[in-house]
Amino acid sequence: MYKLAIFSLSVALLCSCGQKVSSVSGQSAEAAGSGSKEPAAPPKMRADVHLYPILEGEKWGYIDREGKVVIKPQFTGAARFSQGLAAVQTVRAGKVGFIDETGKMVIPQEFKLADPFSEGFASVLTFKDLKWGYIDTTGKLVIEPKYVAAGRFSEGLAPIAVGAGTSANYGYINTKGDMVLQPQYDSATPFAEGLAAVRSFGELIKFIDPTGKTVVPAQYTTALEFAEGLAPVEVKTTNGVRWGFINKKGELAISGRFLNAQPFQEGLAPVETTNAKWGFITADSQLAVADKYDKVDRFYNGLALVQNGAKVGYIDKTGKFVWESK
Repeated sequence: MYKLAIFSLSVALLCSCGQKVSSVSGQSAEAAGSGSKEPAAPPKMRADVHLYPILEGEKWGYIDREGKVVIKPQFTGAARFSQGLAAVQTVRAGKVGFIDETGKMVIPQEFKLADPFSEGFASVLTFKDLKWGYIDTTGKLVIEPKYVAAGRFSEGLAPIAVGAGTSANYGYINTKGDMVLQPQYDSATPFAEGLAAVRSFGELIKFIDPTGKTVVPAQYTTALEFAEGLAPVEVKTTNGVRWGFINKKGELAISGRFLNAQPFQEGLAPVETTNAKWGFITADSQLAVADKYDKVDRFYNGLALVQNGAKVGYIDKTGKFVWESK
């Protein structure tokens, strides 16, 4: 999982640190399960909330899109809102629960780690046996904690990993917990736009469809998920290994010239240019936000988290700061 050092809580501290399904680095369908399960009830969806975690002193709170503090800093850890809920901690390295947009704890603090909600489910690491499972938006455990890694649901499937000696094998489950693609991969990303990046043991990364069929052949040392028709991948160039973006045919749509890159979101993709600074490009490869940041996150609801030195803030798509740390 890619993380920003000073943004660790807002981006990923409440997620697994090395135990979760990560972006594939260096990363025939077979249905499983008894087949006798009753269909799972659709998860209860909550309205999205446009609030953003901030760190003031040693406490985390939340601002709105105008930079106004809406939930006062009071948490030792705080993740971004997703589907109306955000994972927080009230004791450093303590148990994780979920708050609503008012700051009220609506899912009790009983998890070791937790990821943001997606499609009505959130992966959580339980204290019992330190295994990952899934809860719904009411906090009910709906998929048994039995995985050594668990990614977010996307397009009805989630990448999970089961222990295999000292390593792990990755596969995909559906929202009922049935194994749809058997654990057979060395690494895997969530499905996005009908494709997922996986690495079979001893091979380079390829992209598969939900049946497990290879769509883009194995040829990448590192690849992230598709978004807005493009996926960031590492490619070999005359200047060494660089990041570019491919389309769904596997064709290089944006040339490999970046030191690093993240998927597109809301029309922009974070890229690290050869001056070792991050900025944002458009789908036609134009630099839309200047490359002048040490670290960045993707845009969410119009704002992106950025860092320069010890200063952290949120910018809009013009590069204007909406909020900056003191």
